[in-house]
Order: sequence, then C-alpha cells, then structure tokens
Amino acid sequence: MDPEKIQSDIDTVLSFMNDDMEGMGGTIQSVHFSFVAGKSDRTAFDEKYSWSEDYLFKIINICNSRSLLKKTYGNFSHITLTEEGQSRAISIKHGKNRSYELGASMQIATLNVHGPAQVGNGNVQNIHNVFNQLLQKIDESNATEEEKQEAKGRLSKFLGHPLVTSIVGGLAGSLSGLA
Repeated sequence: MDPEKIQSDIDTVLSFMNDDMEGMGGTIQSVHFSFVAGKSDRTAFDEKYSWSEDYLFKIINICNSRSLLKKTYGNFSHITLTEEGQSRAISIKHGKNRSYELGASMQIATLNVHGPAQVGNGNVQNIHNVFNQLLQKIDESNATEEEKQEAKGRLSKFLGHPLVTSIVGGLAGSLSGLA
C-alpha cells in the first residue's frame, strides 16, 4: 500500500475524531469513540468516507501502534485520541507539516563509526565538544602562559555560574584543562 495514502488516511481518522470531540467541547481524557458496526461514530464515519471495515480497522491499528490513538479494551469499541494524535489533527487543520511527529525525521539505517561520534540532537556532548575545542584553541594560541591561564579562568568562572550550570549541567568540572 502507498505510504502517502496511509499517512493521508491516518490524517483523515485523526481529524474526524478531533473535529467531533471539539464539536462536543470534550477533551482527550473525556471522549471515547466506538467504530464497531452500528455505533454512531462508525455510522458518521461511514457516511462521510465509505471505507471497508477491514481498511478502517487497519488504519486505526496503525494509529494505535504509533500512539496517535489508544484502543482501551483492545478492540474498536473504546478508542481515544492521544495528545500526539490531537496535535497532529490540529496541525493538519491548520495546514502545517507533520515534522513534529515522533520519528518523522528519523531514518533507520546502518551507522558505521570509525572514530569519535555522536548520534542525537542538542545534547550535552555537543556543548562539551565546543568548550573542549575552545580550550584547545586557547592552548594553541600565541598568547603568553599568563594570558592563557586568565582566559581559562574566565571560562571556568562563566561555566561555574549557577545560571549557566543549571542550563548546561556541571560542565566545568568535566572539562580537562580548566584552571
């Protein structure tokens, strides 16, 4: 099956549920849906989209697997939106992309590393590397030993400030070469 069609149909289910929930003034904690034959949610969905039951349940299962919906009793009679599902539905409604979706920018592949490496985004190792490079550049500079020690002392004082420490976590103590 076409992955883009699946994404579009996921959007359809999530938007249907969110629009219905918002129309009632409900919340994700207070509203549940029943997509079994004969129930009002299923009837309203069928009138609008005319999907086969198998296909509807397949899309709901995909949503459940991705934590966009929650099947409370393991069947299709008590389904709730999750915060992620509602966020996606609201983004769809406002024409935004789904890049916030868990794993939307993730690619699964083989990673071969033959040296120091980091996988992640915005973690402390990046910050640690920047300050280590700064210390290395200070040491490699043509400045006097006294000037180098003064620069390292100021850097250490900056990194030891309570506000900076609360943001980057006790980084100063983990950097070798700081005075």
